[in-house]
Amino acid sequence: MESAAGTSARFSSAVSGHPGDARLSPQPGSSSQPRPRAQRAPWLGIGLIAAGAFALEMAVSARYGYARDELYFLSAGHHLAFGYVDQPPLAPLLARITAAVTGNTLAGFRVLPALCLAALVVLTAAMSRLLGAGRTGQLLAALAAATCGEYLAAMHELTTTTPDFVFWAVTLLLVTRLLASGDPRWWAAIGGCIGAASEAKWNIVFLAAALAACFVATDARRLLRSRYLVLGCAIAAALAAPDVIWQAAHGWPSFDVFRSLQGAAGHNRAVFWPGQVLFTGLALTPLWVTGLAWSLRSAAARRFRPVAVACAIAIALQFVLGGKAYYPGAAYTFLFAAGSVPLERWLAARKPLASRIRPAALMGTAMLASGAIILPAALPVLPARALHAVPLQKINYDLAETIAWPRQVALVAHEYDSLPGPLRRQTTILAGNYGEAGAIDRYGPGLGLPQAYSGANNFWLWGPPPAADSAAIAVNMDPAFLRREFTHVRLVATFRNGLGVSDDEQGAQIFLATGLKSSWARAWPAFRDYS
Repeated sequence: MESAAGTSARFSSAVSGHPGDARLSPQPGSSSQPRPRAQRAPWLGIGLIAAGAFALEMAVSARYGYARDELYFLSAGHHLAFGYVDQPPLAPLLARITAAVTGNTLAGFRVLPALCLAALVVLTAAMSRLLGAGRTGQLLAALAAATCGEYLAAMHELTTTTPDFVFWAVTLLLVTRLLASGDPRWWAAIGGCIGAASEAKWNIVFLAAALAACFVATDARRLLRSRYLVLGCAIAAALAAPDVIWQAAHGWPSFDVFRSLQGAAGHNRAVFWPGQVLFTGLALTPLWVTGLAWSLRSAAARRFRPVAVACAIAIALQFVLGGKAYYPGAAYTFLFAAGSVPLERWLAARKPLASRIRPAALMGTAMLASGAIILPAALPVLPARALHAVPLQKINYDLAETIAWPRQVALVAHEYDSLPGPLRRQTTILAGNYGEAGAIDRYGPGLGLPQAYSGANNFWLWGPPPAADSAAIAVNMDPAFLRREFTHVRLVATFRNGLGVSDDEQGAQIFLATGLKSSWARAWPAFRDYS
C-alpha cells in the first residue's frame, strides 16, 4: 500500500509539474510547454454532459415563475434602446426575441439560459484540452461546469448574468488559444467578444482590465506588439459605444445605480468568500484552488499564467469593491479547466478501488453529489411552499422572488375593477419596484389592467402616467410619499402569496390614492428611484 507521504508527493508533483509525472515534465532539450495531444477530444461524453445539464434546467424551467429581473427585461424589451438606466441593451433585446419566438411562455423563455449552461460545459472542456488535459480531464472539467451550483442557478433565468457568463468563458477560451498558439490574430476575436459582452453587462471591464495588467506584467507582453490588438480594441470600442453614448446622453444614470448598490457593499464583503465555496460546491472548491495553484507553480502552465492570475484578480476586485459573490463566477470556468489537468494525472496514478472502480469515476460521483447537495438552493426542485419551512432564498434570493406574481396582479386587478366606472377611467397603476411593474405589464392585459408606471430605474423614463389620470392604485409604495402627492390615500388590500413564504412582496400594501395635487409632469421627478 502506498504511504501517505508518497500520495502527497505524487499530488504535489502533479500540481507543480515536477518530473514525478513523465507525461507532464518537459523532456531534455524540449519546450516546457505541453505537447498537443494526438487523441481526439471526447466530444460525445462532453455533449452528453451538456445535454444532461440542459435537460435538468428545462425540467424545472416553469416550476415557479418569472424572476423579478426577467419581468423587468420583458417590459424593457418593448422599449428597445441603445442603453438603459441599470444595464446595457442586450438582455432586454434577448428577452423580446425569446418571448416572440417561443410564444411568450415561461418554459420557452428559459430555453436560452439552459443552452447557455450547455455552452459553459463545452467551453470549460475546450479550455481544459488547450491546457493539456486528456480525455478524462476534459470530461471532469465538463462535469465540473455542469454541477457547479452557481452556474445551475445563474443559467436558470434570462438576466444580464446569462450572456455575461458565456462571454467571460468565451473570452477566457480565446485568450487561452492566443497564448497556446502565439498567433496575434486572435486579438480581433477577443476584442469582438469583449465588446459584445459590454452590451450584456459592464462586468466584463474587470476581466479585461485584469487580463491587460497580466499581459503587461509577464512574458506575454510580446503579444501586445501587434496591429491585431489595435484592431481588437477598435472592435471592442465600436461595440461598446452605443451604450456609452446612451449613458452620456441621459446624464450617466448608471452612476446613481452604482452608488445605491454600494449600500450593500459591507454585507457583500462579509459573505463573499463563503459564497465562493458554497456557490461552486464542496467538491469543486478543491478543483479550482488546485487549478490556480497549478497555473502558478507548474512549468507546463507558465504560458497560461496570465489568464489564471487575471481570473484571481477579477475575483479579488469584486471582493474589494463590495460586489455580489456571483459577479466573477465565470472566472471559474478557466480554473476548473486548469484544475482538471493535474487532477487527471493524479487520479491516473491511483489504484482502482476494489480492483474495479476507477478513481476518476469516484471523482465524477463526488462532483455529482456536490451538485445534488446545492441543487435545492440553485433550482426550484422543491415545492414552492417548502420555502416557508426551509428558507433557501437566504442562499439564492431569486427562489422566492419567482413565486405568486400572477396572484399579486390578480389582487391589483380586483381592486381596480372595484372602482366606480368614472373613477376607474382616470386611475393609473403605480408600482413601487420594477418587478411589480413588469408583472403587471406581463399579466395585466389579460385582466383588463392598463399599463403600469413606476419610478424604478428605466420605468421612470417611460413615464409619467397620462395627464388625464388623477388617481392611482399604488402597489408597495410609501404611504407618506403618496400623501405628499395625493389628497386622499387609503389602504385597500395587503398581498399574501398564499404559501407563507417570506419574500419582498409578502405583505405588500396596495393603496388607492385620489386627488393628484399637481400635474404628472410636475410630480413625476419626485418618483424617480435609480437603484
